[in-house]
Amino acid sequence: MKTEQIKRIKFIGFFIILLVATQSCVVSSLNPLYTNTDRIHLDELNGVWQGNEKDQYIIKTIVDSSDYKANIKIDMRSSFGSDEIDHAEIRKRIKAIEKKLDVKVEFPEMKTHYEITMITEKDTSVFDGRLSNLGGHYFMDLIPNDKHVEEKISGSFIAGMLVTTHGFFKIDIKDDELVVNTIENDDFEDLIENKRVRIEYVERDNGVIITAKTEDIQKFLIKFADSKMFNDPDEALILKRIK
Repeated sequence: MKTEQIKRIKFIGFFIILLVATQSCVVSSLNPLYTNTDRIHLDELNGVWQGNEKDQYIIKTIVDSSDYKANIKIDMRSSFGSDEIDHAEIRKRIKAIEKKLDVKVEFPEMKTHYEITMITEKDTSVFDGRLSNLGGHYFMDLIPNDKHVEEKISGSFIAGMLVTTHGFFKIDIKDDELVVNTIENDDFEDLIENKRVRIEYVERDNGVIITAKTEDIQKFLIKFADSKMFNDPDEALILKRIK
C-alpha cells in the first residue's frame, strides 16, 4: 500500500551504498539521463513548494560556471549590493534594460542546475537537479549535493563505499502546482517480465539500478512517458507553490 512517505521518495533522489542493503523502492541509474544538448532550464521552478505532509522543497537556480559567476559579481556587485547573485533576478533586470533602451543585451552562454533543499520534520536534505526535455516531456535528474553528503558523513569510514546514483523524475508544471512521478521497482519488473523493455540493469537487495548508457535511458523514458506509471494521479507527488 502506498504512503505519503513513499511519495516523498519520488522527488528527493538518493545515493545507494552498493555493498550495503538498500531500502529503495524506486528505480535509479548509474548514468545521468541528460546530455548537454537536451538540458533545459525553467526559471518558474524556482521558489518554495509544499507537499501534503507539509514537507517543503526550496528550489533555486545555480550557475555551473564559477568563472561566469565571478564575472557577474564583479560587474553587478554595486547594483545588487551583495556577492550572492540570483540568476533569475539578473535575467529580469537585463530584460528591463532591453525594454527601456530598446536594445538587445548579449547574455553570456552558461549552464545552470537546480539546488533542491528538502525540509521535513526529521531532517534537511540537499540535492542537485538537472532538467531535460525528452520527447516533449520534462524529466529531472537528481543526485545528492556533494557538499551536503560530505557534511553528513564527514569522518565516516563508509564514505569510501558510496556510489552516487541518479534518480529520474517526470515533472508536469500546472500553474502553481508540480506533479512528480517516477518508476517504482514493481513497475519496472513488470516491464521486464512482460518483455516490454530491454535495458541493462542490476538488482541490489530491494532495489533496481539501471546500468545502461544515457542514450538508452532516454529512449526508455521517452517510450513510456505517456504510460500510466508516469501519469498516475494516485501515485504522484503533488507540490503546491507557497512562495
